[in-house]
Amino acid sequence: MIEKYGENTKVTISKLREENDKDLEKLADYVYNKVFLNYTKKQWDMLPEELGDKVTGRVPVYISYDERYFQDKYQYMPKKGYTNLFKNMLNHPNITVNLNKKINKEISFKKGKVLFNNEEVILIYTGCIDELFNYKFGELEYRSLRFDFENVKKESFQDAAVVNYPNDNDFTRITEFKKFTKEKCKSNNTTIVREYPCKFEKGLIPYYPIPLSRCEEKYKKYYNESLKYKNLFLIGRLAEYKYYNMDLVINSAIELSNKIVKGDF
Repeated sequence: MIEKYGENTKVTISKLREENDKDLEKLADYVYNKVFLNYTKKQWDMLPEELGDKVTGRVPVYISYDERYFQDKYQYMPKKGYTNLFKNMLNHPNITVNLNKKINKEISFKKGKVLFNNEEVILIYTGCIDELFNYKFGELEYRSLRFDFENVKKESFQDAAVVNYPNDNDFTRITEFKKFTKEKCKSNNTTIVREYPCKFEKGLIPYYPIPLSRCEEKYKKYYNESLKYKNLFLIGRLAEYKYYNMDLVINSAIELSNKIVKGDF
């Protein structure tokens, strides 16, 4: 593989499977069947071939002697976890949090402007874009998740914070939270969660936009509709209908914030 692609390089599983080489073909089939096939079927209820590189390409085969999958120079998370980070962010005198509000009762559209409670504001929207426009072009497709939490009476449940289960189970991964923050529990217990992908239905939380051409064509209609309103900004997986990783969406949020602060819109 180093001879073919070079060291410290990445290649998608689809490209690897196209190679006309018996050794690479054998390796590609092994990785495809052990890692991609059943995991994708569980996560998306589709085969990898149906989704293409937009999904499987996010997890390329990494050709390296470095045992880490991510090679970013800086890899970190909030010292006390994300819950504490968001509590601190929201506990600001300029921020008011209102829960359990119906978006279509709060937001209205008038003469090229979006109004919030009948007031013209800069609106940064992170929810489902089809819901924002009251499904005027039809509903977009999403995948949802079910989380099964369990408190285990032992110091450690697994070797890593997150362990994936591509085969043999209905769940796709188990997360053990205290391994992220290196917390110690006085009772020597630990909390885990099993993650079960499922079809999105009303009443569930949409987690993943589905990257199929029919969905993207419908999204473009909503996106073009959003361009009519100069004070409306879309960001995040649901509003932009993109399968963002966390680092990319945070970077995108920073860029948008700078743009708004500068008045560059």
